[in-house]
Amino acid sequence: MNDPTGRLGRWLGPVSGVLFVVAFVTGGAVFMGIDAEPSDPASVVLAELRENADQIGTAALLTALGVGFLLVFIGHLRVRLRDGGSGWAADVFLAGGLALAAGWMILLGAQLTGRVAGANGHAEVGQAVIDFLWEGSSLFIPGLLAVGIAASAASLAYRALPIWVGVFAAVVAVGALAPWLGILVFVGWVLAASISDLIGPSRPTGRVTSG
Repeated sequence: MNDPTGRLGRWLGPVSGVLFVVAFVTGGAVFMGIDAEPSDPASVVLAELRENADQIGTAALLTALGVGFLLVFIGHLRVRLRDGGSGWAADVFLAGGLALAAGWMILLGAQLTGRVAGANGHAEVGQAVIDFLWEGSSLFIPGLLAVGIAASAASLAYRALPIWVGVFAAVVAVGALAPWLGILVFVGWVLAASISDLIGPSRPTGRVTSG
């Protein structure tokens, strides 16, 4: 009589995916105001961090909220993959999603460190933060690869997701070769998968094994 997934669970996961995309895009738009580069003198970097302290704080808050929404979406989709009979792919997808979330949180910590360095005049720390942020995209490589491969396998081999979602996920895996671009592809994939889940069937489409 009762729906085991519940009506709330039916839309909460996909909506969380959409909210993650909104937080990511908004936070990115705010953080784009930071123009400092590793080649800039420490004094220039420090001045920019100090001037943009409010934007850095806002972007960090949006990033933290976005990561929270992403974790809800990852957990929701992992259950869908598992119930769709995708076996190992569901666990690899979860691991990849957690790796991506961890990467975002590490970069968030660096942003906040830069904010504090700007406020307290720690020029060398501020410059180190900018150096790290410029090279930090490598943190996303394992997660992009794992999520892309797992979602592709769940779709193409097990039919737990629509085929086009799996093909899109394969592009996410390839994006690991250029992780800053790959992250943008991943965000687009989350939006596409969330919308597909919202308008698609509520039950899994793949093979479900008994026992």
